[in-house]
Amino acid sequence: MILMAGAVVLLVSGLFGGLRDAPVEAAEPLVVGSPHEAAPFTLTVERARWTSDLGEIGKTERGRYLIVIVTVRTDADRSVDLSILQQAVALQNVAGVYKAMDGDKIVASEKAKPAVHVLADGTRMSALPPGLTYELAYVWEQNGSEPVPTELSVASRAHTWRQSSLDDQMNWFDETIDAVGTVPVTEAKATS
Repeated sequence: MILMAGAVVLLVSGLFGGLRDAPVEAAEPLVVGSPHEAAPFTLTVERARWTSDLGEIGKTERGRYLIVIVTVRTDADRSVDLSILQQAVALQNVAGVYKAMDGDKIVASEKAKPAVHVLADGTRMSALPPGLTYELAYVWEQNGSEPVPTELSVASRAHTWRQSSLDDQMNWFDETIDAVGTVPVTEAKATS
């Protein structure tokens, strides 16, 4: 009887779209150069570039790197780890993006995990201490069979500080797209 009731609820919910994700149109605009609060960070998307050569960080023969430069400040009172930092910025509807740098699997760009580097010296970020601001390069790798994009749809994701439903630990959970904007892309200039 309970199984049958559950099936009816699922069927009715499916008919009215009750199990679908919230529409991205509900997100506010993400404006280049304007600070945006997306807990636990304040993010300012500065610009976007593409290149096949990141110098000491890496060079790709199979396409290009898509880079979004973001100024990020931690608003939390404790360090925030890399996984939350990677989730804070996402590409949307960009074809041919690899799941991770140097990975072989191409996924929907929303599911790709960017590498995050400090722009000033190229070091890889591992955690962002409280109250500090860094200019970061979010880097995705795109297959060369796709055309070079002239703009990127970039989304910010906010998180909620709460207790885990599995144990007593507190952490940042429930990533939610809260803002989306378009960023023009230009080729990165080689430095000598």
